[in-house]
Amino acid sequence: MTTPNLARRWRQFMTPGLLALLLAGCGPAGPEAAPTALPTRTPVPTYTPTLEAPTPESVASPTPAPATVEPAAAPQDPTTPPPQPTPAPAAQLTITGDLVNVRSGPGTTFDLVGTATAGASFAIVARNAAGDWWQVCCFDGQNGWVFGELATAANADAVPIAAEQPAQPAAVAAVATAAPAAAAAATTPAQDPNTPTPQPAAPAAPYDPNASSAGNFDPNAQYQIVHFRVLGLEENNGGIRDSSAQHHIFLTVLDPNGAGVDGAVVRNLVGDKSEVVTGGKGPGKAELTMYYDPFKLTVASDPSGPVTSQVSNQMGLIFPHLPDIVGKLGDVNYEYGVCPTIDIKCQWPLSDVNFVHFSYEITFQRVK
Repeated sequence: MTTPNLARRWRQFMTPGLLALLLAGCGPAGPEAAPTALPTRTPVPTYTPTLEAPTPESVASPTPAPATVEPAAAPQDPTTPPPQPTPAPAAQLTITGDLVNVRSGPGTTFDLVGTATAGASFAIVARNAAGDWWQVCCFDGQNGWVFGELATAANADAVPIAAEQPAQPAAVAAVATAAPAAAAAATTPAQDPNTPTPQPAAPAAPYDPNASSAGNFDPNAQYQIVHFRVLGLEENNGGIRDSSAQHHIFLTVLDPNGAGVDGAVVRNLVGDKSEVVTGGKGPGKAELTMYYDPFKLTVASDPSGPVTSQVSNQMGLIFPHLPDIVGKLGDVNYEYGVCPTIDIKCQWPLSDVNFVHFSYEITFQRVK
């Protein structure tokens, strides 16, 4: 059956039915029927799908490395002081000359503040720029300066140059104070004609080197003796009786700055009256060999020309200046000792007491 035919048949059945219903609705109203309650519509719950969150893949956590356990430090005793660094050894100066001058500045023109004997030791404070003088502590509460060749320095590599060095003493200039004749006459009282006129003092007699064994230590001389030492028992290359014992005079001549002076003529004023020129044994140095003749040495000239100089005490193996050798050539218990005291086995000629060998060191330095 085709679709149009079904439609026609549907209309044939439905049309009478619809008319009957319409007519029934338009008829007289009967008793009012109670309204039929509409069924309550039960809401159907809406289903909302729950999205499951994707489960993250398990990530393996790295296994931590075992911690290194440091050994616990031993508790320190609070009463134990912490270790202190070892201090550097102090710089020391030991005197090697018999009697060494200590001055207020690095040079022989400075004032004398004291003297030091062989073996004395002092703390080094500083040095001069040339490195040939040491500032040491202390003499009567003040620092002093010692010439380097007359002492031995230890642990002195780091000693600084003195921050303040005294200025060289200025030469004292003569000041003319002449006044006008009229003023002098006005201020000078008249002289009693019966008063004798004072006479000028007689000039000092010239030094006679043969008068005694003592030297001449003129403070105004251009060359001064800054070091003198007797090399006796245990100091003279084996002693005083050993076959290798020396019998020399070791001579040095220095300029004002402490440098050796070559070409200085040193003269012997007694004995053979010989001369020696410095420089043959090192800068400013010379050597003399002693036998019978005595020696009194002085600097006669240097490269600048003739000079004035102090004169040494007499040196020699037979006729020395006796006070210089007392205690240097053995004590009273030494069989071959000479001059243990000035009164025991200590007279000229020494060869009548004991024939011994000894030597000298002497240094002249120009100061003016």
